[in-house]
Amino acid sequence: MYSFTFYEKKPHGTFEFPVEYFYIDSTHPRYHMSFHWHKEWELIRVLQGTFTAHADEMEITAHAGDVILIRDNMLHGGSPDNCIYECFLFDLHGLFRSTEVVKRSLRPIYRMQILPNIYYPKDQTPVLHSHVEELMAAHAVATDEAAIWDIHELATIGCLSQIFAYILQNQLYCTGSDESISTTHRIDQIKSVLEYIEFHYQSPIMLDTLAGVAGMNPKYFCRIFKAITQQSPMDYVIFYRIEQAAILLSTTDLSVTEIGMECGFNDCSYFIRTFKKLKQMTPNKYRKTNQELHPHFNH
Repeated sequence: MYSFTFYEKKPHGTFEFPVEYFYIDSTHPRYHMSFHWHKEWELIRVLQGTFTAHADEMEITAHAGDVILIRDNMLHGGSPDNCIYECFLFDLHGLFRSTEVVKRSLRPIYRMQILPNIYYPKDQTPVLHSHVEELMAAHAVATDEAAIWDIHELATIGCLSQIFAYILQNQLYCTGSDESISTTHRIDQIKSVLEYIEFHYQSPIMLDTLAGVAGMNPKYFCRIFKAITQQSPMDYVIFYRIEQAAILLSTTDLSVTEIGMECGFNDCSYFIRTFKKLKQMTPNKYRKTNQELHPHFNH
């Protein structure tokens, strides 16, 4: 997720233990979750404030303690508000590839015959939340001691088994037939546009070009794109460019002018104004703040 490509091909964790944990606060370079998708599932737990998630064509506002479960390959993004949140990515197939009894229970989910719910308010599903809390707590404190890590892996698999068992036992899901073919097609069209932006954001991008990638007329495309992402296509291009600039400010020694040019801004003054508008600080201040708070993001 945090390499900031729309479709993440980078595996999370290792082949034997494909999981990865992130703690995100307002100082994190990936605080605003841009739209993307990946083959892993993702658990998001809000610790403070609110987090408005968009998953496929759904909008969810989660509060402190609430949990969001993103299915594999689901297009999603999120807007935090005075928020601290945790993300836990896991390859559901990979974790249980050698456990036949668990695979048998999960087979309807693998085949998308059952689609687990996305939103789990804390006050409505307290048992599930206790399992999620245990899972997140185990990963919040990293350790390199092999013996402890083996137990850590066992605890992770146990927590995830309990989470999915709870979902299945309490029928917290819909059936695959409830998801319309037209919705899936629209999402795939928008994914194509997002991939185009990823590979061409450094060059001029026109609205007509994006509409053509989606196979829609421009007016209809703008309506569908905004319904899914909550932004107009061109506003989203600018947002993506600024997010890429934030990464470069955090991880390179390139000058502000060089970064602006690298991210598709031919006018440095416009780049600085746009960056300040979206990040509430200048690029130089952002770089200084990020280097102080997150030195591990830098060379």
